[in-house]
Amino acid sequence: MTRAAIFDLDGTLFTGHTWEGVMRYLRLRRRNRLLLLLLMVTHVPLGYLARLGLADPGKMRSAWARHMAWVLRGMSKAEAQRAFVWIADEYSIPLLRSDVVGILRECKEQGDRIILLSGTFEPLLRLIGSRLGADAAIGTRPELADGKYTGCVVGPTCQGEGKAELLRQYLAGPGSDIDIALSTTYADSIFDLPVMEMAGQAVAVYPDERLAAVAEKRGWPIVPKRSD
Repeated sequence: MTRAAIFDLDGTLFTGHTWEGVMRYLRLRRRNRLLLLLLMVTHVPLGYLARLGLADPGKMRSAWARHMAWVLRGMSKAEAQRAFVWIADEYSIPLLRSDVVGILRECKEQGDRIILLSGTFEPLLRLIGSRLGADAAIGTRPELADGKYTGCVVGPTCQGEGKAELLRQYLAGPGSDIDIALSTTYADSIFDLPVMEMAGQAVAVYPDERLAAVAEKRGWPIVPKRSD
């Protein structure tokens, strides 16, 4: 059986938010700006409500990941791919955390299968993964029909329990020889807990306050190490 190192992207491998890169590209290219405005008007208030404890933050994150696909509506596969290349190379790669990328490379040198697991659009995540030498990328899957993106997603969003479900599907897929009990997950958010609990080892990377508390209670390593 093969051991895997499973890395979240936003907040873990890099300091930014992928959706900000998507929005920068759309504004720069003046593409789908009305759909972008609709997304912001309908979802940004939900973020504030979640921070105030007046909305479920997990459901909010899942809805955001699902509805981000709106901004791809009408794009051809080739047009979206050009956008994904720009976002990967001009936005995401410059914001990588060098220390966490170093951990990823050490894992690869030790023979681990490198998997990126993120709410990011899967085609974009595959590009970022290719830059990092990842073996697989599992993300939120935007729907294609007749060569164009529909603005919907296929299957669960790669958030929370949906992230765990997509990982289970991958592990059960043809040719998979990964032993999750031998594998390690790296993530920054309490909402990654369903995935972190699947693996034999979990590492909290630049964790939010709630995940840091769980990591300390369970004896999980924390990156960077905290001074007493």
